[in-house]
Amino acid sequence: MDFQKIIAVATRRGIFQPAFDAYGGLAGFIDYGPVGVKMRRRILETWRKHYVIDAGCLELDGALIGPEALFQASGHLGEFDDALVDCNDCNKQFRADHLIEGGEEMSRKDLGMAISKITCPSCGSSFSEMTSFNLMFSTNVGAGKGLPGYLRPETAQSIFLAFPWLLRQNRGKLPFAAAQVGRSFRNEISPRQGPLRMREFTQMEVEHFFLPSNEPTLPDDLRNITITLLDASEKETTSTIGEAFDGGIISSSLVACHLARAQRFLTTIGVSNEKLRFRQHGSNEMAHYSSDCWDGEINTSLGWVEVVGVAHRGDYDLSAHGKGSSREFRVAVPGTEKETEIWVPDIGKIGREFKGDAKIILEAIKDTELKPGVTVDVNGTKVELNSDYMVQKTERRSEMVYANVVEPSFGLDRILYCLLESSWKGDGEREWISLPQETSPYDLLVAPLMTKDGLDDKAHEIMKSAIDNGVDAYYDEAGSIGRRYARADEIGIFFSMTVDHQTLEDGTVTLRERDSKDQSRLSIKDALSKVRR
Repeated sequence: MDFQKIIAVATRRGIFQPAFDAYGGLAGFIDYGPVGVKMRRRILETWRKHYVIDAGCLELDGALIGPEALFQASGHLGEFDDALVDCNDCNKQFRADHLIEGGEEMSRKDLGMAISKITCPSCGSSFSEMTSFNLMFSTNVGAGKGLPGYLRPETAQSIFLAFPWLLRQNRGKLPFAAAQVGRSFRNEISPRQGPLRMREFTQMEVEHFFLPSNEPTLPDDLRNITITLLDASEKETTSTIGEAFDGGIISSSLVACHLARAQRFLTTIGVSNEKLRFRQHGSNEMAHYSSDCWDGEINTSLGWVEVVGVAHRGDYDLSAHGKGSSREFRVAVPGTEKETEIWVPDIGKIGREFKGDAKIILEAIKDTELKPGVTVDVNGTKVELNSDYMVQKTERRSEMVYANVVEPSFGLDRILYCLLESSWKGDGEREWISLPQETSPYDLLVAPLMTKDGLDDKAHEIMKSAIDNGVDAYYDEAGSIGRRYARADEIGIFFSMTVDHQTLEDGTVTLRERDSKDQSRLSIKDALSKVRR
């Protein structure tokens, strides 16, 4: 199986196709058809079961556009970029690390040196100096010039900003995990290979928060999951997660936990163990926010494709937003309570002095660690509050720290493509997608043997009964029964039901399993019970 064949099948069978094709297309965007939508939904349902239901994650749905200050604090304005080069002759632009073998793992200095020794693949001319290109889509929010904003490049920042709110929903207790599924946007320099590098894509992310002094341990039910690891020194091992953590290959118990969960989720939806590994980032490859990161990769005809990253982000994000905003993102450390002198606003004096602006000032200093000399922006004017506007009081307070975070981040579009390719089977002229029931787009094909003698009416009756019983059934009466089986197999439908003349006599149908092609004669009720997930 190869990339072009998967793309052809995906287009022919209603899985996905390039977007805006009628207007010449727009690289980096795709549309999902009826079958693709169902496949995505099945993958999402399985992911939610593993993370939201089984792991108890709190679910969030955040806004797609954020203010400039958010991305300034998160580091995306300064760090979220790719290296760009222009051809000095034909003026074509290229992502520099795609021009050099192993370029994605090079430092910018080494990459620049390597680029200076090669020529443009289009015309053979030299390249310009390498520059940085920020990947975020910018926009303006509001009428006229509005306020600068950006489409989110990841769903994670919504969760980080919601941390104080989610902590309250969790009764102030750590650890806890939050999950989000949603669209993200990156203005890739050279999007390519369909769903593998896109400008608009769907992420499934979890942020697992914990006190730095109390990292969750590796649960017993995950210790025996077998996993293949390729560490930063490129040494490959296959062992249980427990053995890898105990042996120091994985340094964090929570990273080990989420590697195990990612392994279990990916194999559940149909990825073969033999085609799956987790590769540790080297120092040159590490994101600015990570202290450790492992990419879950699936082996395809295009090489190893990353579908999930498990990163230890430390306290980078919460501390950045704590310092960049007016909100408190720290948490109290249990058992550290002691008496301390604090400053609180003199509400009466602030009201008398600032009158109508007092509300703005009090809102700005709310949830901050107040001290004399703090400045507040009041309608574009900086106002300094000295000790005359404050009073001291004694409170019992705990030590405040920023929670640490481990993040597993999945790319739904890449997962779907890799699943299609890794599940493709062939036996002579017969070809099919061998998806498990969990990710099969439909539960059942219902097919009358022929469209006469009342067989089609009976098939429609069974279809209605299937739907009423929670079975997502697909009806097909076009062509021979063999061709209908082949079409169903090609999109991964696990079961096919044939309605024939015997069905009219005794109420039984033929139920066929996709991979084995085994057929059994069952009552309609028993067949639907077997099919129901």
